[in-house]
Amino acid sequence: MMQTIVLAGGGHTHLEVLRRLTAERDTEVKWILVSASRYHYYSGMFSGFAEGLYTLEEIRIDLKKICTDKNIDFIEDTLQSFDPEKREVVLSSGERLPYDRLSLDIGSHTAPDKIEGLTEKQVQIKPAHLFPDRIEACRKAKELVIIGGGAAAVEMAFSFHQWKQQNGRKYDRVTVIASSDLIDQKSDAVIETLFNHKGIRYFKNDVAVKVTDRYVVTEGGEEVSYNEVIFLGGAQAPELLGESGLPVDEKGFIKVNACLQTPDDSKVFAAGDCAALTTHPELPKSGVYAVRQGEVLHHNLMASLKREGMKDYTPQRRALILLSAGGKQALMLYGKWRQFGSWAWWWKDYIDRSYMKKYQ
Repeated sequence: MMQTIVLAGGGHTHLEVLRRLTAERDTEVKWILVSASRYHYYSGMFSGFAEGLYTLEEIRIDLKKICTDKNIDFIEDTLQSFDPEKREVVLSSGERLPYDRLSLDIGSHTAPDKIEGLTEKQVQIKPAHLFPDRIEACRKAKELVIIGGGAAAVEMAFSFHQWKQQNGRKYDRVTVIASSDLIDQKSDAVIETLFNHKGIRYFKNDVAVKVTDRYVVTEGGEEVSYNEVIFLGGAQAPELLGESGLPVDEKGFIKVNACLQTPDDSKVFAAGDCAALTTHPELPKSGVYAVRQGEVLHHNLMASLKREGMKDYTPQRRALILLSAGGKQALMLYGKWRQFGSWAWWWKDYIDRSYMKKYQ
């Protein structure tokens, strides 16, 4: 009897699952990929794209082509909801897909409700397929404000600043508003020196509370004028996860065990940003971890259908972070190490291009 596995979302983990599937696989299992976009946009190269170092073609992977090559059904649509009791997913078009196993890799979004006015005013770069269209507005904004610390916020600040310097917009201003450290004390020492040198304005330990037509207002009383504002202050959970009735964590991400399986329903799996690993609740939302989940997810989806033993996912203890600082320079973070230079950017570029080659 034919069984159906629905992969909802074209994130890092599902991309790795697709790579591991062959056209000559088990014919008793039908695979369907549902993705809001035909393309997977690789977030690791977003900063380079914003800076003008990569073309659109270089930062995206054609999911439809991969699916065609491997006899996988591809549906370009958005997951609206899923019903674990009926074992079906509902798409935005109204189409309903029954499943035997469902895997969620639908990522996160960047529109927290707690900042008044942000949802209407921000340039939204997640989901990732929205990103390329919004970049031009940020490049040409006289006043660009980035809300959030963390690697993504820091990288994008450096990248947009660099693009402006090289494209006759030296008098534009980039501002970062971070509610705590940018990365950590050691990294911040390097980043703040670079920010000061380049003329990137930053506010640390201050929280954006409101976005008006002209200003981002902070808890500390700052009124920062803007033409475009981006929120990069951490992943927000898609509401449909909580609406499913399956357990979610305090931030609304769906809980999974070490097998990437929801504890309350053995037929539903989740990975990447949308999943909260109960064995590692503090795991950062990062593609570095999502990619490694692909091998385990691929094995476990098949093992669960065949009632075979499943594998546990164990995150790597240390992740290498190469943080682009504009002008083909980067900061390397690994454990307690912090090193800065051009060599770190070339290393990052090599890793990113090698990653893309596996799928393109």
